[in-house]
Amino acid sequence: MKNIRLKVIEESDLQKWEEDLKFFSATPFFAPAWLESFRNKNRKPIYLRFVSDRKTIGVAAGLRNEPSNALMKKLFRILFFYSGPAVAGANEELTKLCMAELIRYAREIQYTYVKLESWDFPCAVNTHGLSFKPTIRKEYIVDLRENWSDLIKKIKKNRRTDIRAAEREGLTFHESRSPEILDDLLRLLAETKSIRLSKKYKDYASLYISHMNRDILHKLFKSGIVRAFYVKKKEDTLSASLEAVYNKKAYGLFAGTNLLGYKLKANSLINFKIIEKLKNEGVEYYNFGGVPSDDSAQGLCFFKASFGAKEHVCCGGRSHHLQSPFINYLTTVYYRVPEMRLKSIIRKKFSGRN
Repeated sequence: MKNIRLKVIEESDLQKWEEDLKFFSATPFFAPAWLESFRNKNRKPIYLRFVSDRKTIGVAAGLRNEPSNALMKKLFRILFFYSGPAVAGANEELTKLCMAELIRYAREIQYTYVKLESWDFPCAVNTHGLSFKPTIRKEYIVDLRENWSDLIKKIKKNRRTDIRAAEREGLTFHESRSPEILDDLLRLLAETKSIRLSKKYKDYASLYISHMNRDILHKLFKSGIVRAFYVKKKEDTLSASLEAVYNKKAYGLFAGTNLLGYKLKANSLINFKIIEKLKNEGVEYYNFGGVPSDDSAQGLCFFKASFGAKEHVCCGGRSHHLQSPFINYLTTVYYRVPEMRLKSIIRKKFSGRN
């Protein structure tokens, strides 16, 4: 496999792109419906094929981040990807070859960094020998191809008890494909954050995915790639979850529950109903999403695993500065500096992260 010679080709035919994504079992983060929602004057989607002997063996899709300022282009002209390359069979060695070629390609076309987020990328790539600093995180995935009776058996007994209790309280499950649900969703995300902070957990951005904001959420609803599920008690919305669904795969983006919702087990009911709904639609794979790096991780790991989800190690990271060893050194120093207001401003400006 080391003798494979790859070439990167940028794809412009989006209809053909979507047809080929089915072969690679690509996640929602490769879809034009996702990426085009992030387009603006400084961000433009890019769709790449890794080709060997005129055969496409892998794909990657992300955003060209182009600062307006000429000086900033020398520092932060970034090829950004929400997920790593997709290859047939998720072969780790082939994935590494694609990553190496991606870095070479970015350097050649004068980009300064390749940044890979790890969303829905359950592949622990060995990055030894690459100009790349990896990051590792964990996500939890339910295989919906199993029989429904087998899926039920994998849900922990205490979780099934919570689900029955929520139903006895009269809680009801609903779906929305309209951006009108955004007010409730954002309110519940804020309430969840408030609850977590009151328990002394680390502060975090509720819309933690890079470049995400309310306007982009609105576009994602309009594109049809996301939908919201929510649980109500009479007229009060107690819990809501936003999912990206594409190519028989679903990914849990954001979820929020208020105090009454936690008390009445709305968070257990909504997750069970989402699994049931997606299974009935023919979705084969549901990713609950990951866990944070603070002390709350243990509880969230247990909660997600209690629905039969299995832990997967995901890989992301960033390349070294591809045009200047000196700037790469300064960047390394920056990442070692303790968190402070100035660093937060820089991160928000150049990474798109709150």
